[in-house]
Amino acid sequence: MDTAVASYNGWSNRETWLASLWLNNDEGSYALLLEAGRQGDEPFDRADWLERQLREQLDDESGDASFWSDLLSTAFSRINWVEVVDNNKD
Repeated sequence: MDTAVASYNGWSNRETWLASLWLNNDEGSYALLLEAGRQGDEPFDRADWLERQLREQLDDESGDASFWSDLLSTAFSRINWVEVVDNNKD
């Protein structure tokens, strides 16, 4: 990871750090992260697959449009999924 552009605990932003943290601390989410590592040959393909899976969960859980769902969706959109996948290859 290029630390020159990192801005939160060595990650590009807080949202990306949190995504990686939670994906590594929950058994079901970790399984999804491992599955993402098997999707496609390129980091972008794996990241896109993971983002789509989690976006679907977000849409299912966030319910109707609201202040909170908009904030959550905005934070979700800031996650650098390629960075998450690249830093969790092992």
